[in-house]
Amino acid sequence: MHPVEQALFARQDDTQGSIMTRVTRCTDSLPLESDPMEAGSQRPDLPIATGDIWTLRRTRLLYVDKTRYIAALVQPKNQFAFLARPRRFGKSLLVSTLEALFQGERALFADTWIHDQAWDWTPHPVIRLDMAEWHTENAVSLKEELTFQMEALYVATGETPPPRADTGGRLLSTLIQRLAARGPKVVVLIDEYDAPILQNLERHAELTGIRDVLRGFYGVLKANSRHLRFVFLTGVTRFARTSLFSGLNNLKDISYLPEFSALAGFTEEELDRFLTPYVEDMARAREISADAVRQGIRRWYDGYLFAEDGARVYNPYSTLQCLNDRQFANYWADTGTPAFLTQLIRRRRENVQDLVGQDARDIRSAYYDWENPDLHAVMFQTGYLTLQRNPETQRYVTAFPNREVEQAFLTSLLADYAQAPHVARKALDALAAALQRDDYAAFIAQFNALLTRIPYEIHLRKHQYYQSLLHLTFTLMGFRTDSEISTHRARMDTIVELPDKAVILEYKLDGAAEDALRQIEAKGYHLPYLEEGRPVIGLGVNFDSNRRAITEWKLQTYAAE
Repeated sequence: MHPVEQALFARQDDTQGSIMTRVTRCTDSLPLESDPMEAGSQRPDLPIATGDIWTLRRTRLLYVDKTRYIAALVQPKNQFAFLARPRRFGKSLLVSTLEALFQGERALFADTWIHDQAWDWTPHPVIRLDMAEWHTENAVSLKEELTFQMEALYVATGETPPPRADTGGRLLSTLIQRLAARGPKVVVLIDEYDAPILQNLERHAELTGIRDVLRGFYGVLKANSRHLRFVFLTGVTRFARTSLFSGLNNLKDISYLPEFSALAGFTEEELDRFLTPYVEDMARAREISADAVRQGIRRWYDGYLFAEDGARVYNPYSTLQCLNDRQFANYWADTGTPAFLTQLIRRRRENVQDLVGQDARDIRSAYYDWENPDLHAVMFQTGYLTLQRNPETQRYVTAFPNREVEQAFLTSLLADYAQAPHVARKALDALAAALQRDDYAAFIAQFNALLTRIPYEIHLRKHQYYQSLLHLTFTLMGFRTDSEISTHRARMDTIVELPDKAVILEYKLDGAAEDALRQIEAKGYHLPYLEEGRPVIGLGVNFDSNRRAITEWKLQTYAAE
């Protein structure tokens, strides 16, 4: 068999982290008999647990076609490209799809946009590395892992590692040159390039060494540019080029370019085109309308905007899980918010309300700096914040993308404060029950009990600190909550909207609850809600900073005439 007819690649086993290799011909691909969405054809299952294009296509799982975006990506002007996206956003499937396309697996794409386009189906040798499953604790273990992975690639391609090649970079450079000498230029795909760093964010003493090893490894790519057809790196974070890619100054960051904003994730159009039958299945199962299901999916999993004037996208992982399970739940963050993020917020003493509504002009240009991380940039890159256009100013501000992210993040933050997730969940249930039955004495008692779980060193003798905790608590109970609302006369502390009433809270720190209640009346905070015909509960409270608790509260009920 002629070498050009062969496609060589290596893949990493998801569970063991070892290299699995195989050699395939384009003619080995199993053709798809029909368009999975054609009338009369069997509906494909949803791809819940695979990021592998071969498994997805050959077992006839649903594929949301991204090949039009891929064709635009792999143009010669983008020879070296980089994409940052949050975890579980389809990066691995994207890399796997690129691998199959460059290996000439045309039959695998029989019903996709690219199949009948002017794509060069000549197989290219592909070097693929997935660092997500690597477990490295320092520079030494990273060097060993790189050497092991590269030597496995040599075995897969029938090559012998060169003598005295003591680094992963030298092994990579030699392999590129040898494969290119066989025929077409080489494609290099590196998935989760930043995993070795993210695994060690709380071990600052090791990060410099890890960074230097990665910098040396990635640095050989530019030196071999004449042998390379395309290089693509994915990850969660964006590190400055001088930090990890000092030698790769021609790397094109497509992360926040409008034309590639839908490269990963589902657009509204794709949801309608590919997922409508599953939406209708969920509607029948839950005995609600299809529109109600779409609205629920939009509220729970939509809202990611990675570029101004770009496409807004749904989280693909959560959307598919929801339609498969036919229920709305927190899927994306079911493993919990990263500890480094909640610890950073605690260390910075950040006000929860200040995380959203901030000017986002600089957030897209920010890079991750583990020595002095920009909190908003970190939350944006990891998927906990997104861009949102302010309808009044037309400027983009920070916002939680959707209910799933906000609920997951705030729950993790409260659990981190309370030092135990089960304590936080139990307290929220008790607080919600007390509020719904208008038992404000029980509500205050439960909230004070929660405050006692928060370590002393975290408490701040500031009005905004306690306001932030109450805002966080009300939001997690599922009630619509706004804080620091501007009126024509002053700024209201917090308003909580329940189905049958509104609760206005005004706080004093080391003051008097009576003064807080009097302020509600004097400023007329309750009047707009009374005009809507809803009863209003005015609740004035005083926080004692020494006792770290609510020591006094006053209540007033206002009814519409």
